[in-house]
Amino acid sequence: MALGARLRALLSRSSEPRTVISMHRERQVAVLSIVLFLLIGLPLWWTTTRVYRASLPADAIRRFAPSDTLRLPLVFHVDAETPLSAVDAREVEQGAQSLADAQRAHYAPGEWRVRCQPVVRAGAAPDAPGHYTLRLRADAAASGVAVGPDRSADVTVAHSASARDVLAEAIAEIVAGEERRVRGLGAHAALKYAPEYAVTLTLLNEDPVDGAVVDWDIESALAAYMQPLVRAMQPLTKLALSSQVLFHAGPPPVAPLKAGNLTYLTPEMLSHFANSPSWNLASVDPISPTLNFVLYAPALASQPLRIMDERQADRASRKSTNTPLPGADAFLVSQWGGVAIANLPKSTRPGDTVVLSQAAMQRYMGLVIAQLRQHLGVRSDVPLAPRQTRAASQKSDGSPSWVLVAQATDTGLSGWEFDALMRQWLVANRQTAITTLQSLMRLVDSLQNMVVMDEIKDQVDKSLRALHAIDEALGSTAAPRLGYLDAFASAASASGLAEAAFFDPTMVSMLYFPDQHKLAIYMPYFLPVTIPLLAAIKKIFTERRRAAAADADATSKKSD
Repeated sequence: MALGARLRALLSRSSEPRTVISMHRERQVAVLSIVLFLLIGLPLWWTTTRVYRASLPADAIRRFAPSDTLRLPLVFHVDAETPLSAVDAREVEQGAQSLADAQRAHYAPGEWRVRCQPVVRAGAAPDAPGHYTLRLRADAAASGVAVGPDRSADVTVAHSASARDVLAEAIAEIVAGEERRVRGLGAHAALKYAPEYAVTLTLLNEDPVDGAVVDWDIESALAAYMQPLVRAMQPLTKLALSSQVLFHAGPPPVAPLKAGNLTYLTPEMLSHFANSPSWNLASVDPISPTLNFVLYAPALASQPLRIMDERQADRASRKSTNTPLPGADAFLVSQWGGVAIANLPKSTRPGDTVVLSQAAMQRYMGLVIAQLRQHLGVRSDVPLAPRQTRAASQKSDGSPSWVLVAQATDTGLSGWEFDALMRQWLVANRQTAITTLQSLMRLVDSLQNMVVMDEIKDQVDKSLRALHAIDEALGSTAAPRLGYLDAFASAASASGLAEAAFFDPTMVSMLYFPDQHKLAIYMPYFLPVTIPLLAAIKKIFTERRRAAAADADATSKKSD
């Protein structure tokens, strides 16, 4: 009889007297009802509480390995009075490649491989990243390189030297040095790449009550000195400038030392001097990395304030007051910013108001630009480290004897430095994207309760497409222009998408609710029901076996 029919029969006989047979049937119906409820409810519960996991492209992510070399082409256009033939260009390129291979540092196991590849062409270079003009010049003294700010350099060749050898040596030295920089060998601590940096300039008055009140013409100073650098950096990152004036900073947490009429801070005191909580430096952007550059106006009683060690202070205290003071008046704070000291004219009196004009701000803005370059990772040895003429015994190898490097005074960033910084960030963002995606795959594989939504899969797919776009942009060295800017944008996008997928808040929603917690939560509900249910099922089967045995005995007796 079907379960529904049995239920109707039970309901219709609810007023009839209960017998052993009816009680047995009621028990069977109750047990079957519970079993049916579990058979329907458990799959439904499992389906509704199951963790959704989108399928991530694990194979595509694992294809990226440190042994896969990222090739960064550097195209050198040789501009000579006698045009360079294709054969000569090929010989210079092969010679530079061989010399650069000899200068390369060995890769450690697991280190991401980067190879800067020299390409030599004849003629003038286009104004694009990765293309450089080398102008050949004849000189009777010695071979050397004069680096210009606009992706060009004058290669001077001595009469006794071979132009091809000097070119190959200069190119190899540039390529090997660039490869060391993009690999991060010997790099100083710089900020990690970000699409935007919040740069805050602050004027701090220590004691405007008993001293002088210092103000500044910061708007015109920023427009004249900082905006050219902001525009030059625009293709790579945004520098959001802001300024503020604090008229009462209070005394510094460490008291400056005295040596005669001189007040000074030792290098050991600087870590306690900067970023005092009393300065209350407010950031207008809580998301982007913030760099603070402070112009500190000390109290008149502490001026002039310098940074020097005790021996310098002792020597300075014995000199005439008209002698220039030794030491420094600015220092860098790693990962935070920098501090410069504004020593006012000796004629300043308490209660005076001193306004720093645009011209007076020139030196301070130069310090800010220099400190900002260090925080961003701009190197001063790009493309070559300056050096003086070497000894005659060192000139026989054909390499440049001297190197002069011109600084980009207008923008604060030369074309060579722009390209070097772009390649450093390109390589770093690419490696960050790959390692983040691989970490994401390991995390997802190790935690089966982690939610993986379709949005995360889309971000991973887009990050992989951006990684492939890097190779496509830099793959063809025969193109008129290299796609460095496209490759950089793809690397930044790949890194951002990979980190957005890794730190997505939906991925941690089930991390703190594993199977052990489910068992601990549901056991108090199911255990009291399960034990009587199993006992009832056992009793039903036992009674059925007894009834079947009794029927068999009765049948055998009748047959006898």
